[in-house]
Amino acid sequence: MDEERPETEAGAKASAEKKRNENVGVGVVFALVGVALFLTLDSPWAGVPMLVVGVVLVALGMKGSRRRGADD
Repeated sequence: MDEERPETEAGAKASAEKKRNENVGVGVVFALVGVALFLTLDSPWAGVPMLVVGVVLVALGMKGSRRRGADD
């Protein structure tokens, strides 16, 4: 229950980092399943939706990792 409502700023940053890592992990799994479906099934377009979802999730997970913090 404490993970759902972080009370400190450090807890909020850790929660956001964990969510980002989960998005990247789930995105990689979706992308790999999409590639496997694309390569193994008779229909070459069968895995494309899974591949697209994987790419989108990885992009969302990586979105905040390139930003630099402001030095105050």
